[in-house]
Order: sequence, then structure tokens, then C-alpha cells
Amino acid sequence: MFTAHYDHLGGMGSSTYFPGANDNASGISMLLGLAKYYAAHPQPYTMAFICFAGEEAGILGSKYFTDHLLVPLNSIRFLINTDLAGTGNEGITVVNATLHAKEFELLKQVNAKGNYLVKVNSRGKAANSDHYWFTEKGVPAFFIYTMGGIKAYHDVFDISKTLPLNEYNDLFKLITGFNAELLKQ
Repeated sequence: MFTAHYDHLGGMGSSTYFPGANDNASGISMLLGLAKYYAAHPQPYTMAFICFAGEEAGILGSKYFTDHLLVPLNSIRFLINTDLAGTGNEGITVVNATLHAKEFELLKQVNAKGNYLVKVNSRGKAANSDHYWFTEKGVPAFFIYTMGGIKAYHDVFDISKTLPLNEYNDLFKLITGFNAELLKQ
């Protein structure tokens, strides 16, 4: 299962707008790219792609989904949530890496073999995006976000014009490579 959130902070009054290019149009773009890729390369298992709202307001969309199931949670082999996928010159951080050490090691092996990203950082459990409610209900999940590049975050400067997407393609290859290896196990 692949997830991302399509909302951002929106506006404050009539003259201030938060575009959310990196947070999280980039994550939605990654999700849509993955959906297009897997549509062209059918897999022997079901793939799901979910766009949530309410992440910035308290991860409300994914909370609702996990409380009102459309699929049994025990049928989800692994969930990858993407957010802030528009930079990456300093690598990525993987939330829940410490919870899923075997899968994290596999992700690092795929990265090293493909020479995709400069660094794959480990982070423990965190209630900071849509993966969280799935994790709380026993679904193995990673939340992946890129590091480095522009510093715009939750402000009016998070715009597409300054979003470099410098490691976007490598992150895409890492995710598809990891997914291929993961499902061989």
C-alpha cells in the first residue's frame, strides 16, 4: 500500500496562501507516479494507492480510514507513506526503521546496490504522518521523507519554482526496487 496526503495548511486570511509544493504535492506526485508505474507493470498481488486529507490538521484522514476499514488491515503486507519527496541531496529519513529492522536493512541494500541516495537515515516510531494509525493497528509501515535542499516548510515559500526534485527519480527507483525485493520474501 502506498499513501500520501494531498492537503496542506491552506490559507490564513485572504492574502496568505501556503502552496505546499514539497509538503506534500511532491509526495502525491510520487504516489501517482508509482500508481502509473504499477498499472503498466502489473504485479501478482494487489496494490493500493490512497491519498489522504487532514494530515496537517492531525492525521485525520488516515485515522478515519483505519477506523472505517475498506480492506482488512492484516491483508497489508507493507505500507509506504511518502511526504516531502522533493529534495534528497542529503538522503532520506525512514520513520519506523527501528521497528522494522529487517525491512530497513533490505531498503539500505537496495539503495547501495543501485547507488541511489547518499544516505538512508533511520528513525524510530513517530506520530508525524499518515503511516502512524496503520502502525498503531499492527500494519508494518515506513514513512519516507527526503532531506536537504530548500528550507521552506509550512510557509508561503514552499513553491514549485524552487523545488529542485534533485533525487526524485532515485527515490522512485529505490521504492520500486525495495517493493520488488520485499515481496520476494
